Amino acid sequence: MSEPIARRKSLVDYRISATRCESCGKVYFPPKSFCDKEGRASKMSQVDYFYKKGTFFTGSIINSPTNKFEYLESYLSGIIDFPEDNLKLPGRITDYIPPSGADISEFIGRGVLPRFRRLYADGESGIVYYSSLNFSFEDDYYPFQEYMIEPSGEVAKPGIVGYGVYLPKFRIKNEGAGVLGVKERTVSFADEDTTTFAVEAGKRALIHTAVESRHVKKCFAGSESAPYAVKPLMATVSQALELGEKYEDGFFSGGIDSQFACKAATDLFIDAAALVAYPAFGGEYVMVIGADNSQAAPGDPLDYTVGAGGVAYLFGKRDVIATLDYYVPYTSDTPDFYRREGEKYPRHGGRFTGEPAYYKHVLTAMKTALTETKLTPKDIAYVVCHSPNATFPQRAALEAGFERKQIEPGLVVASIGNLYSGSSPAGLAAVLDIAKPGERILVTSYGSGSGSESYLFTVTEQITEKRKRSISVKDQIENSCRQYVDYNTYRKWKELS
Repeated sequence: MSEPIARRKSLVDYRISATRCESCGKVYFPPKSFCDKEGRASKMSQVDYFYKKGTFFTGSIINSPTNKFEYLESYLSGIIDFPEDNLKLPGRITDYIPPSGADISEFIGRGVLPRFRRLYADGESGIVYYSSLNFSFEDDYYPFQEYMIEPSGEVAKPGIVGYGVYLPKFRIKNEGAGVLGVKERTVSFADEDTTTFAVEAGKRALIHTAVESRHVKKCFAGSESAPYAVKPLMATVSQALELGEKYEDGFFSGGIDSQFACKAATDLFIDAAALVAYPAFGGEYVMVIGADNSQAAPGDPLDYTVGAGGVAYLFGKRDVIATLDYYVPYTSDTPDFYRREGEKYPRHGGRFTGEPAYYKHVLTAMKTALTETKLTPKDIAYVVCHSPNATFPQRAALEAGFERKQIEPGLVVASIGNLYSGSSPAGLAAVLDIAKPGERILVTSYGSGSGSESYLFTVTEQITEKRKRSISVKDQIENSCRQYVDYNTYRKWKELS
């Protein structure tokens, strides 16, 4: 597919964009500039189905996919019906592998939800094409969430106003007690990658925050597994989520992709808070996303601790659920974990991974934050540390004077693996899922190369009201519809992203 065609299709497929005749109400997909019934004088308005649910109307089980889709082996393809608009359009069911002998009639009438997924790439050096014409069953792993805009509250101290966590449906177990405390990990499906994680997490953050996406004027995306070396994934995120005021086929918003190993996202929390507090910024919200399909070579010890997923935060000054109260960064040029340009997998710098790297930076940032704020570990309700495994963060927090009960709520790595750029954000989200107003949270990230930063947050009364619009980390970890795969399937899917 050529770049111009890919661009035109993205404007339609990312949001499932259609047009509606304002006179007769007929909806057209793909969108048309005039109504067949009312003629060229008709006035058409845009409508999309990004946040809506439909039904599986009819279809087929494809057992021998074409070359572009052979990575799926078998899948459901069909017609999706949005009955409220009498609209039917083509779609593919994702996150579902039809069992042998299945009959298409058993799927007809089931509710479905749009999912932003990768369709295919034009070879190893071509454009990656994404679409929301991929649907998951409503009664499966992903529940329906309505996107409702709520009136904004009073301006207050900058901080987190909402967040969204996206963990894939598929998992892989480690044998016995696990590897460094990691018992199981999230696994990307064949059509998922870092960009799709970022879009889905951002979508959930907007729903949780209940603000219009046009008020989000900046998007920072931290990752070390982005699909492109040159071309920001944040541009795809901004296009799909429609961040900023729309102008022609773009949006008045900006942002960057960032790279600092596993703290590529958390490093930008302070920048997001500073921007929303700056009068000349002109925007109310900044989105920060940490997403990775964490890389590891087959058979490497790291390969048994890495997970996949994304976490998105919205920073602002209205209806803040956790104020950002303090920030301490600490950095040194300590080579421990790295990946050279052109290399597929990262490497470890031997003994530098532990003592002079992770522990030195995490403990320095954490202890300095406590000293400078004149707080003790007892003044903190929860502590979250970057979690390359379940052993390192526990040791660091205990050495800093914290107790296990303060550490364990954010230690989700044991069930989802190391999300790299999403690791600390996922731990923070798990804590925000249960934190009470007035409680303090200390978050300390770590990025190889090396650096850490500690953030002190204080939870506000707003968190209770917004909780009804979120899907908790715990609910995703324990979801009864999660599915387990073997190591060969895990490696095959990971190599596709």
